[in-house]
Amino acid sequence: MTDPTDTEFKKLKARRAKGLGPFGLFFHQLSNTSRYSLAGFRYMFKAELAAKVEAIIFGLVLLVYAVLRVPIEAYLISIVLFLLLLACEALNTAIEVIIDHISPEISNVGKRAKDLGSFAVVCTLSANAIYFFWAVFNSW
Repeated sequence: MTDPTDTEFKKLKARRAKGLGPFGLFFHQLSNTSRYSLAGFRYMFKAELAAKVEAIIFGLVLLVYAVLRVPIEAYLISIVLFLLLLACEALNTAIEVIIDHISPEISNVGKRAKDLGSFAVVCTLSANAIYFFWAVFNSW
């Protein structure tokens, strides 16, 4: 087994071989991270109907907020909750992809992992719904 410090040193050495200084390395890593994140975002919205539905519902939530003229804080909190929902949905999708790859046949372990991922999404959906109804109730 390799030493994690040794692996990090090799990665740093490979980046420096490209002739990048500290700021160049930072922007190189930022570029890579952004590209990988965007690829994950695209995959999730391509593969998961639930993510598409959640995005549409979030748009409707913002529309209701605009009609009711809720305070800006409600928008900000709802955006944060929606981002947490997307994060849970992405992790749930990752769990499903891994389980389907490792164990294509139905197994109890795979089912439990998928059920737990789904539960995390439902908890976050519930937090979004609770806050939405609270914000709407308080705006009247």
